[in-house]
Amino acid sequence: MRLNLTLIGLCITIQMQAQTQFAGHSGVYFLGSANVPISTSSFSNPNINGAVVRFRWNDLEPSPGNFNWTFIDGEIAKAVTYNKKVSLQPLGIPNWLGSIGAQQYYTIQDNPSSPNFGQISTGVIPWDSIYVNRFKIFLQNLANKYANNPVVTYVNVIGVNFSRNLPDTVLTDTVALTKQAFWTAYNYNADSLGALMNEMTDYYMGLFPSTPLWCSVDYVTFQPNASGQARNYLASIYCNYGVTNYPDRFGLFREDVSGCNPNLSNIATTSHWYLMQQNPCRTGAQMLWSVQDGPSRMNQCGILPNTKAVVLDSAVNKGLALGMRYLEIYGSDITDVSLNSTILQANNDLIAEGLSCQSTTGLDENISENSFSIFPNPANNYLTIHFEHNHGTQVQILNALGILVKEFFMSEPSKIDISYLPKGLYLIHFKTPVQQTTKFIKE
Repeated sequence: MRLNLTLIGLCITIQMQAQTQFAGHSGVYFLGSANVPISTSSFSNPNINGAVVRFRWNDLEPSPGNFNWTFIDGEIAKAVTYNKKVSLQPLGIPNWLGSIGAQQYYTIQDNPSSPNFGQISTGVIPWDSIYVNRFKIFLQNLANKYANNPVVTYVNVIGVNFSRNLPDTVLTDTVALTKQAFWTAYNYNADSLGALMNEMTDYYMGLFPSTPLWCSVDYVTFQPNASGQARNYLASIYCNYGVTNYPDRFGLFREDVSGCNPNLSNIATTSHWYLMQQNPCRTGAQMLWSVQDGPSRMNQCGILPNTKAVVLDSAVNKGLALGMRYLEIYGSDITDVSLNSTILQANNDLIAEGLSCQSTTGLDENISENSFSIFPNPANNYLTIHFEHNHGTQVQILNALGILVKEFFMSEPSKIDISYLPKGLYLIHFKTPVQQTTKFIKE
């Protein structure tokens, strides 16, 4: 379901920000498994706006220069049939990289969620020249196929390919299991790697002149020990560069939104979430997990009631509170009929977020022209509206569909009862000479 843009246009006057707007698509995207076709019934689901086509680089290019496009082409054909969009998300690295001379490292997998937990795993040094060259060839071929395809709304690369899961330690002897710090074993330098990632961003933007990039905002756990810098130092280099140079197409992405994560009241400046928080309207995320398991993994903070709908709704609100316009929700949740209304509401709210991004600042920000502020945000029963000028103003509250739900006149700062409003995203419009609009989330 899409918002009626005409209706919203009648209700609010859109005021463009000075900064170039991010041109990304909005809504809920179906998240399936790598190289597993998504069913036609899922593509036809009216509660979603698109699907994530995840594929293994090794399956797309099983040998150097030999590409098999069958899987991706098939998913795009279904998207065309059912008027959906797709986000392309390559995963992993080719098995043959080591055989052509790319420098590799060995480490013991320490992620309990990995099927290879406790086992020796292999990775590639991200600044290795052979790897960099093969990645550029991969991107070039991907662009030749899909850069001009209007169905492809995003490509999720670079962050995941160069900064994801850099290990604290590596094995210098895989028999004796002798360990050494990664940063000393391979002369890691965040500034140099950041500069390389900026070059890769330039390369992508040249190949995909109209397709926004989802760039994963990853953290380097060993950065404080290696250089005394924050864990998000590397990410800050490539994110700041991308936003500054490509504000219309550089998007920040995470893969771990849950009912409890992030803790919006305690986001440290050293966190990857801080970078997301500082860039509302150009962010998106993947759910940490589905809510089909209790939902224990998505609710480690004890949300009550511990139901699938409540926990998933809480996760969606986490994204909306950070100004996200796009969320990837696992297919098992989207096909769960008991969650139909939750998915529909999420899709509507995300579309509304994308539209309101064209006219508003982020959540919890003051509207500087008239010194308006609203808090708390998200809100539960009451919303406080504060302003500093000495004359009153007419205020409108609109729901995600652009329908007016409340209108009143304010002559002084006030606490407004919103307890009766359904949960979701709302626009609040101040009918001043400059027609200010912002947004809040009702929890």
